[in-house]
Parts: sequence; structure tokens; C-alpha cells
Amino acid sequence: MTTASPAPPRPLTARERGALTALLERGTSVDDERTVTGEDRARWLAQVPGTFAGRRCGCGSCPSVELTDAAGRTPAAGDARVVLEASAPGALLLLFVDEDRLSYLELAPLDDDGVEEFPDAEEISDPS
Repeated sequence: MTTASPAPPRPLTARERGALTALLERGTSVDDERTVTGEDRARWLAQVPGTFAGRRCGCGSCPSVELTDAAGRTPAAGDARVVLEASAPGALLLLFVDEDRLSYLELAPLDDDGVEEFPDAEEISDPS
């Protein structure tokens, strides 16, 4: 099942694309029971060229964004959800993969100051 974003999708910014790619290459699963394989990573990385940005988070303190296809569709959250995490200076990064499709790129600031944009890909590391 997919949902349509009300705003037309836009291309990912360079920082969004970099964060997305870094999470797919280096992110770790938040679920200790779920092993992310090289085949999973390759399959999800192949989706990046066809991934667009949909709705932004409405909190006002982060650049988190819904991920869509070219038609603005995002997979709905379901039982087949995988969440990858990584760290950046002052923030935690999360990537949600629903029904085997990229669905949400989240940057959660670790303080009350907020963050306006995603970090450079080189600043993203394993969360441990």
C-alpha cells in the first residue's frame, strides 16, 4: 500500500542524497533481530536515482523528509519495516524502508537548537 504526498515531489538535494546514500552504505539496523545484508543494501541503493523528496517534517527544527517515487507515492508503514541508523555531529539519522522501498529520511537533533540541513556524507558514521 502506498500513500500520495500532497505536494509534488522534488529532486533530492545533494545533502539529502548524500545522507541517504551514507545510511544505505553504512547505517546499522535498529532492530538487533534484523540483519541487513549486502543484497539489501544493493537493492535499496538501486532505488536512489528514482527517489524524490515529498513532505517535510512539520516540527520546524529538522530537515526530515518523506521519500517518494516520481509520482509522489510513499509506501505506508507496515510489518515489513526496516530502520537504519547512523550518527552525525549533534544528530541521529534514521532511514525508514517500508515494504522494501525507501520511505522516510529523518534527522533528529540531539539538542534544542535544531538543525536546518542534513550533514555532509563524510560526517555520517556508525551510531555506536
